[in-house]
Amino acid sequence: MPDFSRRSQVAEWLDTAAPERRERAAYLESLAWFNGMMLGHRPILSWLKAVARGASEPLTLMDVGCGHGDLLRAIRRWSRARGVPLRLIGVDVEADTVAIAQEATAPDDGIEYLAADVFNLRPGIRIDFVVSSLLVHHFTDDRICAFVRWMEATAQRGWLICDLERHPVPYYAIGATGRLTGIHPMVIKDGRISVTRALARVDWRPTIAAAGLDPESVRLSWFLYRLALSRLKA
Repeated sequence: MPDFSRRSQVAEWLDTAAPERRERAAYLESLAWFNGMMLGHRPILSWLKAVARGASEPLTLMDVGCGHGDLLRAIRRWSRARGVPLRLIGVDVEADTVAIAQEATAPDDGIEYLAADVFNLRPGIRIDFVVSSLLVHHFTDDRICAFVRWMEATAQRGWLICDLERHPVPYYAIGATGRLTGIHPMVIKDGRISVTRALARVDWRPTIAAAGLDPESVRLSWFLYRLALSRLKA
């Protein structure tokens, strides 16, 4: 049994391998399907419902670590259904991942994609909201703090991090679900590693403080063993 009292340092397959594009696409598609099945978009959409309500002028949202682009496409469906004007930008460090997301996205969705290392990214346009989903567990503790500082400096209205909770329940649930659904085997292997690399609830308050923010200014919410950290600035 893994030691859930501390973050694992085991690297995920996708972070260390260099899969050819077809294999990467199969992995990302399988991961997007699994995340959707586990209602992974719901915390982000619920937050947007609160923070973007009543917007009359276009707002710009950036999704960092956009992967297959499934979260952005879910946000686009949400924005259309509610008449919320959103400019959507997806950022991922891997150029192949960005190309795969572009291919999976209909042109009329109007989603822009950018291959970039977020830590070197200084957007030349106003970014109202920054979100990330299932990203920060890939980072070291120092990088998580740096990412929080980057979001705070970049997002003019608010930001949200949604990630797994380090806990035995999701660790074993991912393995059981994988055996039942037959999804890409590396998604299951990486998913379990992701849980062991994720922060627990008690880790977030000192992490936010280490990033230079008042922990009381950041809201923490829980949904199905996912933790959402959000800050509304205006």
